[in-house]
Amino acid sequence: MKNSTFSICFFIKKSKLLKNGNAPLFMRITINGRRWETSAQVGVDPDKWDSKKERARGSDRNSYLVNETIDNARHKVQNIKLKMNQEEKPLTLASIQYGVTDRQRVERTIMKLFDEHNKNCVRKIGIQMAQATYERYIICYKHFKEFLLFEYKVDDLPVCDINKDVYEKFELYLRTEKKCANNTTIKYIRNFNKIVRIAIEKGWIIKSPYKEVGFKLEEIDKPYLSKAELDAISEKEITLPRLDLICDIFTFCCYTGLAFSDVKELTQDNIIIGIDSRTWISKHRKKTNVISKIPLFAVAKKLIEKYKNNPVCIIKDVLFPVPSNQKMNAYLKEIADLCGITKTLTTHTARRTFATTIMLHNGASMEAVSKMLGHSSLYMTRKYAKVDELYISQETKGIEEKLKIAVS
Repeated sequence: MKNSTFSICFFIKKSKLLKNGNAPLFMRITINGRRWETSAQVGVDPDKWDSKKERARGSDRNSYLVNETIDNARHKVQNIKLKMNQEEKPLTLASIQYGVTDRQRVERTIMKLFDEHNKNCVRKIGIQMAQATYERYIICYKHFKEFLLFEYKVDDLPVCDINKDVYEKFELYLRTEKKCANNTTIKYIRNFNKIVRIAIEKGWIIKSPYKEVGFKLEEIDKPYLSKAELDAISEKEITLPRLDLICDIFTFCCYTGLAFSDVKELTQDNIIIGIDSRTWISKHRKKTNVISKIPLFAVAKKLIEKYKNNPVCIIKDVLFPVPSNQKMNAYLKEIADLCGITKTLTTHTARRTFATTIMLHNGASMEAVSKMLGHSSLYMTRKYAKVDELYISQETKGIEEKLKIAVS
């Protein structure tokens, strides 16, 4: 082919002898410096292999079978080259693979499986999957497709070719070409690995190389507000209506632990009378569909009352006229500056503030916090509720006196 290099060779692997002592025979195709190796499904007596001629010496039945296999493979590859040339199509490793190996095996490709997965996800949005999760899979699909073109010069790969090397090169691509931070990189790799796990479930491959690579998320110390900082925001006199609204919504989240997406959907139907005759919020979380039940503090009830006659709330039948998450986070930066807070405020900061400052610091158990946050496990809750010095101080008060009594 014009402007391309091509070579084919056969070799044996003496380091991986078969049970009968023969060495497995492999074929290697190299196009433009890129290699693909595949087993020829026959074994060769190492003493009868001529590496220069790439043939088996001798007139025995096995040597004849080996040489016939080599001739057939060469002929098949040459026919593929001729066909691609006649059709004026570029010769690629993928085209060789498709022609040489089992077609069904080659047609089981990672991008086709990824696309099928994403199409199935569309039907799960709002039921088993959050919109944000679906969007991450879409972005991961885009990144991996671009990676294949960048690294392998192909637009798809057979699932059977996904190995440790692919994972490691995809990681490097995300870090260097896409400039992704460590945790963002690992999350995209986990999204990709979900597709590989589907292939395993279908029986297309045996195992995922993910554990062999050992990707790890870095522990990030995400901020939450102290009670003094929270008071500075909730008690701040703000004259700009747009900032006043954001301040109120943020404060409400700090005293309820609700995520931004859940507050946006909150309606009067979610306000119930609890087992203790107090007012509670009862809502299935948008992200996980796990139910959250949260007692309403006076601060939160006052904020609901403030917006009950808001035109937007009446039209949309919601408790708060919540803007986009992007606007919320942008305006929160202005509020932080007005209140003299140096921490980076986001809608998620409120959820962590509820877990740590409002709940843990006031004696709530981790189990109770987990239920209110709508988590399915305590592991997730511990990422929100920080066991800090103040919590440890409160938990250890009186222990010294008890120790003295025990000693005496």
